[in-house]
Amino acid sequence: MKIVISLVLAVACANASAEVTVGGTLHGSSLREWHAASPANQLITIADIVEKVLNLRDPLAVAPKARAVQSCINRVSNNFKLRSQMVTDTAVACMAELGYLPR
Repeated sequence: MKIVISLVLAVACANASAEVTVGGTLHGSSLREWHAASPANQLITIADIVEKVLNLRDPLAVAPKARAVQSCINRVSNNFKLRSQMVTDTAVACMAELGYLPR
């Protein structure tokens, strides 16, 4: 299933690069590393996190949520003071802000 999601997201992302691995490589990274990573790697990493946290199995349900969370993380990572924050922590905070997590 991860391969299908990764392929769908790689095709959807115009800047997909060859070095991106299935599932992305930014799970344990800081926002500083996120900010320097390729958009394709960001999207694939976030799609993996969204899939796991929200327990989604449908790539069509994951993709728009992953793009919204990626946009939120990019907004947060532009704040230099917060760049030591972890990607996974920021992703969960963004999912809560976007209303994807149950209250």
